[in-house]
Amino acid sequence: MEDILPKPPPPPSAPTGMTASMKKSRKPKVSWVAVVFVILLTLVLVILGECFMTDLNQWLNPAYDTYGGSYRRVSPVYDEAVLARHYDQADYELYRLAIHTAFAIPLLLAGFLFYFWFMYKRSDHPNKIIVWPYFLLTLWVMLHVILEAFYFLIEQYEKLGIYIVLILLVVVLTWLAMFVQKKWHQKHGIT
Repeated sequence: MEDILPKPPPPPSAPTGMTASMKKSRKPKVSWVAVVFVILLTLVLVILGECFMTDLNQWLNPAYDTYGGSYRRVSPVYDEAVLARHYDQADYELYRLAIHTAFAIPLLLAGFLFYFWFMYKRSDHPNKIIVWPYFLLTLWVMLHVILEAFYFLIEQYEKLGIYIVLILLVVVLTWLAMFVQKKWHQKHGIT
């Protein structure tokens, strides 16, 4: 026989806010010592990245002797015939930008893969904090390359370069504002 009596309502769900007793019993997920070490690691990685980008430019840029350095170096890549070619400042800056971009793009891809692997695939891993220094390094290197590209455009193409840089800034800032607003709406449950 079918039960036609109304069923009691389900019990109310647990409150989403935390009570004072819950806050006291909650343990921090990250040690403050680990945070200090992560900050130091971030600084060391940024310095290492900058030094490596400078050395890459010195080793691989054929125009480095003319515009980048004040001493004669022996390059493992270029022979004397290549070094004898005349380079101007634009050549030096273009080579530098290409070398730094060739370093930054693979680093950015590796940083994002590392970040998403740890944050989403291994979300319960206790060492997730170690992802942040490497992710911040990739963002720093990309910011360095983007600012270098803006500088190159403004120096080489003066008026056109300024317009290109400003249009790119408008696009990036518009996207960032939309992204932040979307995340804020998701966090506060606004549709």
